[in-house]
Amino acid sequence: GVKKFIDFALSNFVIIAFIILFAASCFLSPAFLTKNNLLSVLIQNSIYAICAIGMLVIIITGGIDLSTGAYVCIVVCLTAGLIQNGHGIASVFIVLLLAFAIGAVSGSMVAFLNIAPFIATLAMTTILKGAAYMYQTGQNRRIDGTFLPKWVKDSTIGIPNPVLIMIAVFLVFLFVLNRTRFGRGIYAIGGNKETAYLAGIRVRSYLVLSYALGGLCFAIGGILLCGRLGMGTATVGDGYEMDAIASVVIGGASMNGGSGSVTKTIVGAMLMGVLYNIMNLMGIASYPQMIVKGVVIVLAVLLYKRK
Repeated sequence: GVKKFIDFALSNFVIIAFIILFAASCFLSPAFLTKNNLLSVLIQNSIYAICAIGMLVIIITGGIDLSTGAYVCIVVCLTAGLIQNGHGIASVFIVLLLAFAIGAVSGSMVAFLNIAPFIATLAMTTILKGAAYMYQTGQNRRIDGTFLPKWVKDSTIGIPNPVLIMIAVFLVFLFVLNRTRFGRGIYAIGGNKETAYLAGIRVRSYLVLSYALGGLCFAIGGILLCGRLGMGTATVGDGYEMDAIASVVIGGASMNGGSGSVTKTIVGAMLMGVLYNIMNLMGIASYPQMIVKGVVIVLAVLLYKRK
């Protein structure tokens, strides 16, 4: 009985840790449990959670995408620029398709050119960042008063729209990873690529699609961030890849591939969000916060390795 309990606790570390952290935060700061603060945590971390889901799909295959922040940066710039030029709602779909295509390019470098995911996505980071700065030409593109900032800051049935988008992305990928051939295929690829190929799985096609879907998720996060900022700027996006990877790792996914849960990834993103929030409310500076984040990641990895 004790062994079963320990195994259960280790398997669900992120959920238990989130419950404990949330309960402790209620006592550590009276401002934590207020409606405005909780809504702020949900809205802010819905963007990180969506990016983390995209990262999860790639990590399950045994890969990684270091260009998450660069995707967010170029998407923020392009979305604001297209809206400013009068393309309206079409701007969102154009940017989503472009991000999907960019992800497919990264996936093709990994699948067909046999470039290591670390190198391929590091190169894409530089390309996208450079393109973002060239597109901005040193000027921020204001879109205050247009449909996107209004929609992002609005609510539907009492739920902030960014949170609704996060829930929709969560449900879609929960179905894709657990109920489709593609989902089962990428778990198999992450477990053993050669065995997956011998089993008839189209390994290269699945790898390309996984990076494309990752790019799509990063773009959704970037569009929501553009709406929150009300402008396009090339100075955003830094660190998004680290937060996405941290959420996936804390959620129990193996960096070697073959495992990972959408539900636990979402909880991992929210755990990091609550942790940042309570440290901010307690007046803890940003540098000590970085140390705490690193410790939490290491602790999560050590606990999951004991399963």
